[in-house]
Parts: sequence; structure tokens; C-alpha cells
Amino acid sequence: MRLNRPKQKQKSRQSPVSHPVKLSVFAAVRKIVEELGYECVQVTFVRESEKLILRILFDSMGGINIRDCETVSRKVSRMLDEEFDEKIQEHYTLEASSPGIERPLFSPADYARFSGRVARLRILPKRTVIGSIIGTDESKENVLIECDGVEQVIPLAEIARANLVWVPEKEEANKKGEF
Repeated sequence: MRLNRPKQKQKSRQSPVSHPVKLSVFAAVRKIVEELGYECVQVTFVRESEKLILRILFDSMGGINIRDCETVSRKVSRMLDEEFDEKIQEHYTLEASSPGIERPLFSPADYARFSGRVARLRILPKRTVIGSIIGTDESKENVLIECDGVEQVIPLAEIARANLVWVPEKEEANKKGEF
């Protein structure tokens, strides 16, 4: 016996926020974050456990604290209520946070900024590379990364996901056992 799926299940596969609305939301959020003096790392709608989340990752040279998150959250929330209340048809949760110590990497500028740091790149179709970022080539279309003493050239278009990898400094590792 074949069971028919409820129509709601089929609808949940469709995005509750249209592409043009997403682009407008992302641009408006980015503008607010940057006007507040932060770097806007990423703005995205994600679904986790059937719940829609508007996630904002932002950073600053001195790092992010809870007050920064509160400031961004309040400003963005006010703007969303005023400008997008009718356009976003589903309830969502707003998250504003630091990208964390293993922050994601997206642009050629990210690879240049974090040159010398260790990164994990997930390359299409199913390959992972971990190594020290050298930067990008002149065209800014390829990432240069050193793995086991060998320089690799990886096209940005083939990188599905990338993030920094936290590696404790040798000094910090030595201090763990000291009192």
C-alpha cells in the first residue's frame, strides 16, 4: 500500500523566502552590520530541525562579545520588522554571532587575509585538503595552499566549503602542564 505524503511536507522543500527577497534581506543586513563598524562574514537562511534561521556571522579586529551580538541583533531585528515583515512568510529565528575561531572562508580576500593560517578545504566532489594558506593567484580564481610541503592550486569554483583550523600555539601547549 502506498501512502500519499501530505502537501505540507512537499511545500517544506520549497524555500519559504523567495530569491529576490533573500537578496534584499542579505544586502540590508550587510549594510547595517558594516555601518555598525563590523565585517559582515556571512548572512544566510538555513533550516535546522524544521526551524528556519536567519544567521548572521560578523567579526571585528578585536573580536566579538555578547554586547556586539545584542547590538547587531536589535538593529537587524528592527529593520526586518519594518521592511520585510510581509515578505517573509514563515516564522524564523534571528541569530547574530561571531564566525568563531574556525571561521568559514568565502572570498579571495579571506584567503589573502589569513595567509599562513591552517585551513580545511572541502573540494568537489568529495575531497578534503588541510594545509597552510599561501593566498590566491593573480587572477584570484585559484587558492594556493601548502600541504605536506607541496604547493597545491585549487580553483575557488571547486571549493564547496572552507574554514580555518584552530591549531594551538606551541607555547600554549607547553603552558597547559605548568602551574
